[in-house]
Amino acid sequence: MRSRFKLVFTLVCILSAQLFSLSAKAALWIDTSDAYLRADIQQLADAGFIKVPVNTYPLMWSGVAQDLAKVATDQVPENLMPAFLRVQAKYKSSQQRNAKLRAGVSSDKPMFRNFGHALRAKNELGGSYSDSAGSFYYQLSATIADSPNDDKNIRFDDSYVATTLGNWVLSAGTISQWWGPSFDTALIKSNNARPMPSLLLTRNNPQAFDLPVLNWLGPWNLTAGFSKYESERFAPDALLWNLRGSIRPFDKLEIGFSWTTQFCGKGQNCSAKIWLKSITGQDDCSNDTAGDGSGCSKEGNQMAGFDIRYNDVWFGQPIGIYGEKGCEDSSGNLPWQIADCGYIYGFDTRVHVQDIPVKLFTEYTTTKVACGSDPHVFNCFYEHSTYLNGSRYYKRSLGSTYDSDARAFSLGGMAQFGDKRMTTRVRYVKLNDDGKSPGIKWTPNIPKQDVWQFETNYEMPMFEGLMNFGGTFSHIKKPDADSDSKLRFFANYEYSF
Repeated sequence: MRSRFKLVFTLVCILSAQLFSLSAKAALWIDTSDAYLRADIQQLADAGFIKVPVNTYPLMWSGVAQDLAKVATDQVPENLMPAFLRVQAKYKSSQQRNAKLRAGVSSDKPMFRNFGHALRAKNELGGSYSDSAGSFYYQLSATIADSPNDDKNIRFDDSYVATTLGNWVLSAGTISQWWGPSFDTALIKSNNARPMPSLLLTRNNPQAFDLPVLNWLGPWNLTAGFSKYESERFAPDALLWNLRGSIRPFDKLEIGFSWTTQFCGKGQNCSAKIWLKSITGQDDCSNDTAGDGSGCSKEGNQMAGFDIRYNDVWFGQPIGIYGEKGCEDSSGNLPWQIADCGYIYGFDTRVHVQDIPVKLFTEYTTTKVACGSDPHVFNCFYEHSTYLNGSRYYKRSLGSTYDSDARAFSLGGMAQFGDKRMTTRVRYVKLNDDGKSPGIKWTPNIPKQDVWQFETNYEMPMFEGLMNFGGTFSHIKKPDADSDSKLRFFANYEYSF
């Protein structure tokens, strides 16, 4: 089934390229590949120049461009002008047909991924072409990967077709998503796993309601749809219901709500009725042989949560405070009665180092969750008793790059100066903190270890393209074993034409 999906999807993209030759726009949204663009957008949103919610990716260009078009350049302070001009330039270039070639090499596979991370495998060679005509948009992307973790050497990740339907966008493809304000990782949807084949409906322009009372919500986003899991898993070809909404009632505050439900799959009941029972939290009592409810369980594998980001200026210094709560279960039938939760807490600010603006951020993540009555028994976050792979795609969590039972602290800085960009990040991670795992083939059995990691990368124009190179130093300590230190070097070159 997966091979047929790839073939049909590729043919649709090729036919679209042939049928629609008069281009108007080339990109509907901002993807998860550019952390620096995201930092610029967040800075302009904090300053009140961008009014729409900005913590859900893909982020639609429509609302961002509309807000910036209302801003006169003489209204923009000098310290914000570089970010303002960079976002405008990115928008202008996104509205043209675009072809890219990319080559990435590294001495080893990356251990962790964060927003904007490029390489997934040890070495990669790929390319993409995006274009549009009228209300139709498409991108065909292909990558050859060397020694990937899932043994899939040829990939069509980030390929899609999309069309606008009024103020909505209907898209089909493998589109990377990131839900929440964090930069290091996210709990429910991040780019840690490869993007799943999805059919999504997303609000294009997050303009506010005109109706009384409801207009206090401010600009709002909504995306909903279905994704398909891989065949090489327990309950093959299961489906995932996705729902993400966000509001921005005023410039200083953004609130997001996330919800996913895994259902269907080979060997499982699958119908519209099952889907409705899953998303409404109804019970499956097919194994309740005693008839007293003790054998009942919730339909599907659900995760839900919310995130919030508040920005302000304290003593002349811009700051952002944010957090995310992602949960495995519920303690009742009401949407806010969620339980067994992981957390992310973050703080960011901007400083100048020798006249170079730098975004500083720090985040703490915990997925060490005890879901039962014993507070010392873990191994439940991203796990499920029916869907034994849990909330993972090709054994990588759909959310946190640290997977379950982990605690992580990260500190990072991002600088942009002229046409050069640089990021430095320090992490301390306790992986599989309780030292136990489900011990089955369907889940990654990560050994207990403490990891100190320092990573830096530098990006600059080179050979009429863009070169990104850097390195990672990891110091790993496992119980009853000597410490181990590893160096990883990487480089990624991208040429657009």
